[in-house]
Amino acid sequence: MRRTRLGGATNKRVNEVKHYLLPFILLLVAVASAQDQQLRIGEVEFYGAAGVDLEKIRAALPFREGDTISKETGAQKFEQAKQAIKQLTGRTPTEIAPICCDNHGGLIVFIGLSGQPMRYSLAPKGKARFPASVNKLYDEWWNTLKEGIRQGASEEDWSQGYALSKSYSPLRAIQLRVRAYALRHDALIRRVLETSTDNDQRAKAAELLGYARSSDSQLTALVRACRDSNGDVRNNATRALVVLVVSKPELARRIQPGVFIEMLMSGTWTDVNKSSGLLADLTHSRDPQLLAELRRPAIIERLVEMARWRTGHANSARLILGRIAGIDETRLLQLVAAGQVDQIINALHPTR
Repeated sequence: MRRTRLGGATNKRVNEVKHYLLPFILLLVAVASAQDQQLRIGEVEFYGAAGVDLEKIRAALPFREGDTISKETGAQKFEQAKQAIKQLTGRTPTEIAPICCDNHGGLIVFIGLSGQPMRYSLAPKGKARFPASVNKLYDEWWNTLKEGIRQGASEEDWSQGYALSKSYSPLRAIQLRVRAYALRHDALIRRVLETSTDNDQRAKAAELLGYARSSDSQLTALVRACRDSNGDVRNNATRALVVLVVSKPELARRIQPGVFIEMLMSGTWTDVNKSSGLLADLTHSRDPQLLAELRRPAIIERLVEMARWRTGHANSARLILGRIAGIDETRLLQLVAAGQVDQIINALHPTR
């Protein structure tokens, strides 16, 4: 994520910190194309862990940080982990999500222990679909995206309101084709997003809509899609909103935060991750009403556990907490860049 709101030399500092917030596009990892390829587990992180003894949970897991797993053994171990957690807590974890990747190329395994239910929209029943040529273009896009990430070329330019690869020309060329399609077929994209009974088609539409012409109807449709009953649709729509707000900060004033606060408290990792990224942007103005909503104890508790994650996925929560605590923005960015999470958290309770 990139932002240039503060004047002068501070802009560069902001850009560096914000870029670190969401360095990867491919969130749920396709563990390996080769069945026997071994991948190292870098970090195991939790959310929704209030009232749970995490040391006991960690000890009961059938994998440890530093272990290597394959696609086949990973699926088995994650299922075993669900059963072990249920035995200890009395409830099945909301999700075990292996994410690519930490700073050393290892998997991050996020484990949701609890979460509040969201108020989803009713699933649509329509028959709208994209033509085969668009599905083919979308598949080509994602295959090229995965290859770019595999080569370490994940940096993006969001300045135009949609994502363009900065360093992988094959991906950038396809993204420009996606942009051209979205400009010509905005109505079809919104129709698929709003009416199709097919989850996969709606998820594609949410992503494609992020490449359409910026308009009130685009923003409205993306915000509405963030209540979709399908997690991939919500993920893609929220990501598109993040890109839009980074490129046009004035849009933040037109986005009601309620649904994203709900997503922050969800048991689904993509909800938690994407909503925190957007809320980090929406809180940049330090709107008193929004900050007051985020001061609720359950939300602070969720943000604090996220802020203590050991990867860049923690930075959105750290920014939000720092703004709730009233830390000066320049100082806050310095603290986030330096990983000084305790100073941010302690600022919430200065008298303690």
